[in-house]
Amino acid sequence: MRVLAVGTSALFLGIAFFAGTSYGASQAKSKVTNLLQDSLSEKFTPGREVLVDLVEIPPNSQLDRHWHPGEEFHYYLEGDPEITIEGNAPTHPALGTVGHVPFETLHRAGAGKSGAKILVFRVHTKGKPWRYLESERHDGHDAVRKQASGT
Repeated sequence: MRVLAVGTSALFLGIAFFAGTSYGASQAKSKVTNLLQDSLSEKFTPGREVLVDLVEIPPNSQLDRHWHPGEEFHYYLEGDPEITIEGNAPTHPALGTVGHVPFETLHRAGAGKSGAKILVFRVHTKGKPWRYLESERHDGHDAVRKQASGT
């Protein structure tokens, strides 16, 4: 009887182990590669810099909802991108087109079954983190959101 109990326990542990490793293997992470970070002229626009990133999103996944201390522009390179900007329905932009995310606006990028590659160009506030997750709001962002929503 004890041999049966030990054998059954070993079987369940083995199934749990392999289920966990196969689950982890299928959970690919998005990749962000910074291609350029450079200051803009203080005479032109004080306190701003340009960030250019290549964002690679695995198939059937999404980035966390977030916002940036800057204006963001997308060029959709490959795959099946999906963009959701706060207050709007999700869009599936055509490859070779350009999108815009306004200053400090919550948004999320994702990808369908083909994954996605997006070239992101951002005019960014110097010295600020490159992004804030939805939970990392600050007073100015809340004020912008309230003004935009009329509350």
